[in-house]
Amino acid sequence: MSANGGVNGKRRAVRLVAGLGALVAIAALPVIALAHGAFGAHASEPVFDSNTLRLVGSGGYGTERKHAEIRVTVCLRKRYNGRLFTVRCETDSDTDRRVKAEVSVPGCVNGVWRTTASGQALGKSGEWTHDSFDASPPYRCP
Repeated sequence: MSANGGVNGKRRAVRLVAGLGALVAIAALPVIALAHGAFGAHASEPVFDSNTLRLVGSGGYGTERKHAEIRVTVCLRKRYNGRLFTVRCETDSDTDRRVKAEVSVPGCVNGVWRTTASGQALGKSGEWTHDSFDASPPYRCP
């Protein structure tokens, strides 16, 4: 029984070391994430502009750290038969830490509308990174 107990003891020790290693790795993740800086997209609820008779959606994307370029695509989406369909989108980019875009459609067709915003930052490697997406609360046209 002592030979078998020694094997079980070693297994327990290996599991304990592996568990502690996993906890250390999980604890380090927020520090690694902070090294990249925060980033995020934001979509605002659509509004009907009675002066221009247009439904307007706006959104933006921002990062804490400066990148070669950042971009955001803002879309107005309409619900039809339980699904959201993209009606119109606009993309804008900037070399600053924040970028905003606005999209509009004529009138306010009855139903539920949302604004969506999707942003990215151009990394040093030349690849688009730090993807972020947001959807606004629904807006109901009368």
